[in-house]
Amino acid sequence: MQYSENNYLKNPRIINDEYRERLQSFQVPAIKRHFGTLEGKCFADIGCGDIPLGYCQGEIGRPKKYYATDLNKDALDSGFKSLTNSGVDVSNIELIPGPYFDFDLIPDASIDAAFSNSLFSHLSLNTILICLKRLRPKMANHAKYLSSMIILPPGIDCIEYKWEVKYGAVSHSARDPFHYQFLEFKEIVDSCTDFSCSTLYEYGHPFQVLVEFLPKV
Repeated sequence: MQYSENNYLKNPRIINDEYRERLQSFQVPAIKRHFGTLEGKCFADIGCGDIPLGYCQGEIGRPKKYYATDLNKDALDSGFKSLTNSGVDVSNIELIPGPYFDFDLIPDASIDAAFSNSLFSHLSLNTILICLKRLRPKMANHAKYLSSMIILPPGIDCIEYKWEVKYGAVSHSARDPFHYQFLEFKEIVDSCTDFSCSTLYEYGHPFQVLVEFLPKV
């Protein structure tokens, strides 16, 4: 993965008005559209870094439990401190750091909604499968997981193709940032995990879409 456990403090993200506007432009509307409200629910914010959605609980609904998970403990700690200093009530937020999606602190079948922004664009297929396999026991049967990722246009060979996605960056099939061909990705997820990879949604993101993962019952 591109992001390491000790590099966050070199380039800490500044949650300013411009960044809040970006949240309001696609992440917040997506959560409201697909989850309704998170009010009173158990919510997993997976790969959330410095917890920017923590500032948006007034818009998306305040979860009764907000699990903030990321491989980078420094980012989580910094985000939690910033939320606290900004006057956000953080009593519902539990930090879960670790690189391999260790969700042991989350009770089984308790999560009502899970969300990731851009996480899977930085993960290999094997790492995505680890995430999904470890997440499923924590999900209620009615829950769903939405994760944004780079999906290639139909008909593109994902092995050979290099896609310029943003600011001159190029996505790849075998290194970060990763792209995927949806039907191949769906076939692997459906056959190797206890999720069904069901639907693509437009996201408002310049080059990613939301992929919906529904628990198999």
